[in-house]
Amino acid sequence: MTAWLPLVLPALVALAVVAILGLPSAFALRLRGAAVAIVAVPAAFAVLALAPIFSGVLGLPWTILSPLAVALLLALVLFVLRRWLGQSRDRNARRLAPSQRFWVPVGAAAIGGLATATILILSLKSADAISQTYDAIFHLNAVRLILDSGNASPFAMDLASPGDPTFYPTLWHGFVALVAQLSGASIPLATNAVLFVVCCVVWPIGAVALGRALAGPSTRVTVVSGIVAAAFPNFPLSLAGFGVLYPNLLSLALLPYVLVAALQLLALGWARQSLPLQHGTSWVLFIGSLGASVLAHPNAVHVLLLWLAVPVVAAAVRAFRGGRVITADGVMVQPARGRALRGTLAAGGLAVFLGIVVLAWYFGRTTTNPWEGGHPSPFGAILDAIGSTPKMEGHNWPITMLVLLGAALLIRRRGQRWVLGVSVVLIAFYVIADGFPTSDWRTFFLSPWYNDPWRLAALVPLGALPLAVYGASAAAAVAGPATRRVARMFPARSSRTRHAFWVAFATLFLLAATQGAGAFAAVNYVSSKYEFDRWSPLLSPDERAIIERLPENVPEDAVIIDNPWNGGALAYALTGLEVLVPHTSGNYDPDVADITTGIDRGTPEACAAADDMGAEFVLDFGREYVFPGTPRAIPYLGISGVEESATLTEVDREGGAVLYRITGCDLN
Repeated sequence: MTAWLPLVLPALVALAVVAILGLPSAFALRLRGAAVAIVAVPAAFAVLALAPIFSGVLGLPWTILSPLAVALLLALVLFVLRRWLGQSRDRNARRLAPSQRFWVPVGAAAIGGLATATILILSLKSADAISQTYDAIFHLNAVRLILDSGNASPFAMDLASPGDPTFYPTLWHGFVALVAQLSGASIPLATNAVLFVVCCVVWPIGAVALGRALAGPSTRVTVVSGIVAAAFPNFPLSLAGFGVLYPNLLSLALLPYVLVAALQLLALGWARQSLPLQHGTSWVLFIGSLGASVLAHPNAVHVLLLWLAVPVVAAAVRAFRGGRVITADGVMVQPARGRALRGTLAAGGLAVFLGIVVLAWYFGRTTTNPWEGGHPSPFGAILDAIGSTPKMEGHNWPITMLVLLGAALLIRRRGQRWVLGVSVVLIAFYVIADGFPTSDWRTFFLSPWYNDPWRLAALVPLGALPLAVYGASAAAAVAGPATRRVARMFPARSSRTRHAFWVAFATLFLLAATQGAGAFAAVNYVSSKYEFDRWSPLLSPDERAIIERLPENVPEDAVIIDNPWNGGALAYALTGLEVLVPHTSGNYDPDVADITTGIDRGTPEACAAADDMGAEFVLDFGREYVFPGTPRAIPYLGISGVEESATLTEVDREGGAVLYRITGCDLN
């Protein structure tokens, strides 16, 4: 475990950044207890999303001072508006109910967070491990670009098109850059620190908040929600391996905060009782967390619309029927508005929601991608979804039993059946992705996700988690008396001690029941994306060793000719030295192709282009590509697997990885 000690400081720094940037808003609203954590987390990321835009416009360098100033300004605005927004409804209460205290949801989230952290440790194998995946190249190099340029604005990201920036969400990269600055950690180490914080802190707290909003704010539901947050291998763990989709992972981890606020505004479930916020504060939570989620990755809009489709219809139907709504005190009351006015507002709300769906699917379409489903028929995809491990090996039957128990309970509760509908919608989209061949109608539904079954599989837990919480809570309620009798068999000085024993026993039992098959599937999958050996598809030990020695072998102002498909582009992230092609896909100078196809033969075009660009060194990492055999790497054959060259002179070698210097070009 000592190998993981280097991760401690950057992880603590990442936690501190979230706390320092988020708590001012919570305190400005005079929140207490559980509401502090549930509001502070998305507030911090809202600040991290806005600050780069402001600092970019003002020409200020990206440091902790920019988000800190925005956090204080936001807190000041909320403090001034507090009398209109309304403060926490429990502010005047002398004592909070036990389940509403700060440490209850945070402690429950810590249970799931520790389970998830254990899986990540087993999967990554080292604190500074690099994901051996295609997107890792861009994400690590994007952090380096922010550190070099001092600009983390999403409107300034030009890694893939130098001098021609386009909008790209940089919330993740700006956060990692801050952690690297403040802790002195390398980019891979800072990246993994943020990965741990998002998976083990941000997601579990949000999952606990969502579980409480749907199944009730009791201590039992709270603890169960924390455990269940770590029971699904498809989220957040699958996205820690697949892609690797860091921005998408952060976006989905923030989504439960948006959903809790939306359920409060719709007066559905137990949302208003679980989080005692006034109506105006609920709107602030909704807008702030939605903004952070969308600026982490715009695809959050589509996921939110899928999740809310059934609740919005359920709330509209209730209004049409003149049904009662539940208050923060748990009392069903008839709203002050008349049935006709409620129906009119509901119809208008449905029309607006439908319009947003149409616009999101029209403007949110991605480039055509030939992702195919993994099953010859939808039945296999349905089985995988029910087995709680879509796109992953095996099935997690213990958690499936809890999900099915929760579904059975909800069927009998007329006012809460919409929760079951949410899960059905998300599973249906996954089945379309993984159970049907490519077609126009499939692309119509799945284009916002690149037709990618893996991205849709990661959404299934967002619908299944509430069902699992219902089922696990019911199971715990039934097992409670028996567990307490077992606890009384052991001598204790007080009932509090026996109660603690019962809670600990029940927690360990549920952890054991939910972490087996799911944890095994997650470790197998994620670890396969972090294998670090001679066959690693992106960066082998020999190649990383060559990169880490670059500062000893090349000057600081050197430009290195690289093949991004074999990992050479990561020299930029790991050393800060400039590489000719920092990403596999981009709009680069056409002369680059002349260099990478002919420099080994010393063609006049290659030599002239290298001289014009000041490129004097070549990294040759062979022809093992992150996408094996991809034809897109053909333009780099002149610098990949060079056997003999009168133009290139070897400077450093580690196994099959070689650093060359251009010495044989005659430009006279």
